[in-house]
Amino acid sequence: MNDPQKGPSAKKLAEEQLTVRERVAYSLFNGADYLIKNIIGKYMFFFYTTTFAINPLWIAIGQPLVKILDVVTDPLVGEWSDRTRSRMGKRRPWILIGSITLGIIFPLAWMPTYVMFWDPMPTVVSIFVYFLIFKLLYYISHTMAVVPYYALGAELSSDYQERTRIVGWRHIIGVPMVVLATLPFLFATNPDYFDNEIEGVAVVMCGVGLIIILTGILAAFGTKERAEASPDKPLPLKQALKITLSNKPFMFLVATVFFYGIGQYFSVSFAAYLITYIIYDGDKAGFAWLIAWATGLGAAVSMGLNLLVRRLNQRFEKVALLKVFMFLSLLVPFTALISFQPGEPYWYFVFHAVALPLGNTAIEILPLSIVADVCDIDEVESGRRREGAFVGVYNSAFKTGYLLAPTLAMALLAFTGFDGALTEQTEETKELLETCLFAGCLVTFAAAAAFSLGIRLTKSEIDAAQAQLQAA
Repeated sequence: MNDPQKGPSAKKLAEEQLTVRERVAYSLFNGADYLIKNIIGKYMFFFYTTTFAINPLWIAIGQPLVKILDVVTDPLVGEWSDRTRSRMGKRRPWILIGSITLGIIFPLAWMPTYVMFWDPMPTVVSIFVYFLIFKLLYYISHTMAVVPYYALGAELSSDYQERTRIVGWRHIIGVPMVVLATLPFLFATNPDYFDNEIEGVAVVMCGVGLIIILTGILAAFGTKERAEASPDKPLPLKQALKITLSNKPFMFLVATVFFYGIGQYFSVSFAAYLITYIIYDGDKAGFAWLIAWATGLGAAVSMGLNLLVRRLNQRFEKVALLKVFMFLSLLVPFTALISFQPGEPYWYFVFHAVALPLGNTAIEILPLSIVADVCDIDEVESGRRREGAFVGVYNSAFKTGYLLAPTLAMALLAFTGFDGALTEQTEETKELLETCLFAGCLVTFAAAAAFSLGIRLTKSEIDAAQAQLQAA
């Protein structure tokens, strides 16, 4: 007889309520992930194209080449974590080893002139090659840690509402780290703290690496896995991936987060050039301060939206909510038309702290909760619980969007005639910067909204699948 207090898959899930301590321990690593994603999105490409004068077209070409491996490794790591058997469980060993590796690799990716100590005068080409190598190492280590981490979150509860609450907790604890992400560049460019920007960036990124390691250890040892090891023989890898990729609601969700990921990170990374060269006429310190203030205000708005989304989810279905917020994200390109006024930085708040949080908050909370629902339907069809497989494909799509955003940004930046060696840009370049930001945001956010319409998954379908699993 099935225990009515247990979820739909009593064999696989122990329906225990997470303690506050577990929620915090689990969610803090998400904060570290937010931290590094926002640092990369706001500063890394800006840092390499201005401080080291790397041609943006080189990055536009090189970035997809190193990204190819990452696209493959996310689904593989998801499947491998599904199959892992150890005393720590199947997810936590990956989180522990991956976070330590990531915490070492990430700071090294920012310090080419220090790591290449044998070359006192590194060329632009050698620095670019260094950038590509460490970006590849970053992708691999990030996948090792983050895919099993999100898979763990997807299997912590079988309750339709609780899944959204778990992701909501993770988001609201992670949001302050978005604000923290503005501080490294702020300190690094301050002459009171460091002799030069290169030295400052190297030091503060070591601090970021320490945060990654500590939060990864907390997630690995502070959270109890609730999914039991499957006694069944795992599906062959090819068959498992085929089943995953044939799930239509899931694939429309994947397309939605893919295009939204491009728009989300393109908008911030490309806006850095408009802030610096249109609002502040080449003053990096002014750029750092404005980003810090705008991000702080945006974080406050996001936390309010977090509560709103979770409240609305109690009245409306999460797929419908996601569609509404994807269409609200179309405000981003249109606010870009008024947000970059020379000498008037406060207009930028409309873009960064009002328009962007609408879609960003929803995309951080709702899709992974929907993925957990998709896994219920998949379990009925495959007979196995495969959060790792779905999260691997999902994360690959989101990261591909997030990491192709710089490719789009750098290609458009090269098109504008931008010259990183110049403190001021021409008026023609400034006009093209504004046009490209609007066009890039409009195309990507519109594509995300369009694909969201194809996600057809209702609560009644989830309830039916859970009932079927419980009766099995």
